[in-house]
Amino acid sequence: MGNMERASSTARVNRDGLECVQGQMAFARRSPEEKATEVSFPRYESLSMLNYDVTIRDARPIVNELSLDKEGFVLVKHKTSCANELNAEGMGARYLDEMVPFIKNYFNASWVVPKRDGVIVRSAAQSAAPGVRGAAGMAHIDYASISVPMVAARENQTLGIPIRSYSRLMLIQAWRAVSPPPQDNLLTVCDHSTVPDADIVVHDYTSDTGSEWKSAVLHHNPLHRWYYFPEMAPDEVILFKGYDSEISCNAQAPHTGFDNRRAVPNAKPRESIEARFFVYFA
Repeated sequence: MGNMERASSTARVNRDGLECVQGQMAFARRSPEEKATEVSFPRYESLSMLNYDVTIRDARPIVNELSLDKEGFVLVKHKTSCANELNAEGMGARYLDEMVPFIKNYFNASWVVPKRDGVIVRSAAQSAAPGVRGAAGMAHIDYASISVPMVAARENQTLGIPIRSYSRLMLIQAWRAVSPPPQDNLLTVCDHSTVPDADIVVHDYTSDTGSEWKSAVLHHNPLHRWYYFPEMAPDEVILFKGYDSEISCNAQAPHTGFDNRRAVPNAKPRESIEARFFVYFA
């Protein structure tokens, strides 16, 4: 799906041989006997979380092999005029106005509804403190499958969009770094095909605004394959799947951020934009 260029060669890269870095992530405790360093997160007090060191592979050599319907993520090219105005008034709305036509065209969708409160802007001031290298992000899926149609309907209602029937609904998330590389805190995404259903823990989540839905976190499993794209440029966007109503294609991609200063000590504070889109097919 999409109009990404594919490699002309049929030879596939040996993914076990890809260059990698180490990053710390937090996972839900699988059993009382599981031993690792405990870590806590706001609004996740009901979950016992453990910190693990995880191997994260460089996905650039396999960029032409990746699929949203299998691994759950891809890297695509798209320029934005908002890269240098993160703090400008109305930047989020302008960014969505740029992205919606791109997402609609990329997926050949019937229509696209952006999640207006789903634009997350990270500035240099929010970068990890110099003395907190290796701080863990939490391996998660923002919305459990059961919640996405409800959240999409709520967004339509909020925006005053009339109810329309559809044959397929996807939640697509878009992440880009807009500061110069190398960046300190990067997005890492897990290959969905390496995550058994038993490793996904659904739980109740309440946002800062009081909205409620079911989210998900992961149990740790050494068989999971985590990937990242080093040296990202502002005209590159990671698209990853948050939901697909086509069950055979519902490659929800677990993800989190990780501090890459273990591998690149002089990495610069990362600035980034994340957005979410409900993609409909008639």
